[in-house]
Amino acid sequence: MMDREMPLEDHLAELRRRIFIMGGALLVAFIGSYFVARPVLIWMLHTVGLHRVIVVGVTEAFFSMLKVAFILAVAASSPIWVYQMAAFVAPGLLPHERRLLAIVAVPGMLLFVAGLAGGFFLIVPTVLRIMASFTGGVIVQRFTLSSVLAFMIGLTLPFGVIAELPLVGGALSRMGLVSPAWYARQRRYAILVAFTIAAILAPPDALSMILMAVPIYLVYELTALVARLTWRGGLPPAGGDR
Repeated sequence: MMDREMPLEDHLAELRRRIFIMGGALLVAFIGSYFVARPVLIWMLHTVGLHRVIVVGVTEAFFSMLKVAFILAVAASSPIWVYQMAAFVAPGLLPHERRLLAIVAVPGMLLFVAGLAGGFFLIVPTVLRIMASFTGGVIVQRFTLSSVLAFMIGLTLPFGVIAELPLVGGALSRMGLVSPAWYARQRRYAILVAFTIAAILAPPDALSMILMAVPIYLVYELTALVARLTWRGGLPPAGGDR
C-alpha cells in the first residue's frame, strides 16, 4: 500500500501518540522493576565479587534502588521503544531503507545486550580485582553502594554501545557510504581513540586502561572485517579511495 503524505500537524500528533506509548511503557516497567530492584542489586554485587558494601548517606540505598529499577525499566521497555521509533520513521523511508532497518533492528539489540554482558561479566570483575589488589594492611577496602553502582554502570554501558559498531559499519558499507579502505586508513586513530576512551572510563592505572582499550580496538577491527564482507562491490582492493 502506498504511503500517503501527512501534514505537519498529523506528524506531530503521531509523534505525541508514540511518545505517550513509550513513556507509558517505561512507567509501567519502572513500577514493576522497583519490586525486584533489591534482589537484582544484590545479585549484581555478588556477581562482580562483592558481598558487602556500605552506605554513608541517609538516602543512598533508596536512590540506588531507584537507579537499578530505572535501568531494568529501560531494558524491559526497550523493545517497545525500538518498535515505536521504527514505526514512526518507516513511512518516510525508501523500500531498501526499510529492509535495511528491519534487518539491523534485532541484531542491533542483541549486540547491545552482548556488549553489556561482556562489560559486566568480564571487565567489571577484572578491574575490581585489580583495584582490590592495592589494598591490604592498614588500607582497608570499603566500597559505598552508590560508588560501586556508578562504577559498574560506567564500565558496562560503553561496551553495549561499542558492540553496535560492527553492525553500523556493515550497514554503512552495504549502502556504499564507507569503504573498507577507510577503516584501514583510520587504524592509527582508532588505537588513539580506544586508549582515550579507556583513559576516561577506566580506573587510573595502566593495566585497567589496557584491559579496556584492547577490547575496544578489537571491536574496531571486527567492524573493518564486517565492512569488507558487506561492501556492496564485493571484496575491494586494499587501495580503495572512499
